[in-house]
Amino acid sequence: MAAWKLGPALCCGNTIVLKLAENTPLSMLYLATLIREAGFPPGVINIVNGHGYEAGAALASHADLDKIAFTGSTSTGKEIMRIAAATMKSITLETGGKSPLIVFDDCDLEQAVRWAHEGIMANQGQVCTATSRILVQEKVYDEFVDRFKAYTSQVSVMGDPFDETTFQGPQVSAQQRDRVLAYISSAEAAGTSIYQPSSAALPSKGFFVPPTIFTDASTSSVVFQEEIFGPCAAIAKFTTEAAALSIANGTRYGLAGAVFTKDLAKAHRLARDMETGDDMGEQ
Repeated sequence: MAAWKLGPALCCGNTIVLKLAENTPLSMLYLATLIREAGFPPGVINIVNGHGYEAGAALASHADLDKIAFTGSTSTGKEIMRIAAATMKSITLETGGKSPLIVFDDCDLEQAVRWAHEGIMANQGQVCTATSRILVQEKVYDEFVDRFKAYTSQVSVMGDPFDETTFQGPQVSAQQRDRVLAYISSAEAAGTSIYQPSSAALPSKGFFVPPTIFTDASTSSVVFQEEIFGPCAAIAKFTTEAAALSIANGTRYGLAGAVFTKDLAKAHRLARDMETGDDMGEQ
């Protein structure tokens, strides 16, 4: 994510202060050593560690910073807006997401299953653009669900991320693991059908959550409406293009969306009409 922001800013001739996430600073600190080795002049890219309420707030309020680009929670984004307003900074916020992935009955189902899995299970679901809501046209719903479960059982191998056979590592913290497990428990209490692969034995060390698939949750339910930020996919069926669009737009989030269809005109219509900032299509 840092690279997404660094590249355009550098190309436009800006110097940068990059404040790292307090839970995951090491990867960017390593990148900082590569930046230095690459020959960037001192002061072009500046790395800052610290908690958001201290380091982040100081940056958001600093009079010499003209632009803020933030990725994180909606609540923190609102606080940055409030602080930055005092100096009328330009801001770009990439906050929460509950992104829809729409599967039509004319698509390549094998590809849809593969990328639907990648879209929600990669990085343990800890991606703001994760396609955590999967909408499948009624005609292929059962086949898609069966294939998706089988693919998840086969591919979502949990373990040490440094092991090449591992697909899914641990959540970033015990707090995040417990938050995800609480969502799963709430879905179970609500009578939602929950699938977790029998092969998904939890490693003894680390904050692991098994890959989880909800298949009959109401589209108004908590697990369908709120960002879980974990390896949890909620799958719902739809009948028509209009119904798919209504479900896709039926959330307070609007970060990303994906469409699987062989009908290019349909894909373009949905990309236009979905209330999302980042749209992807697969024919």
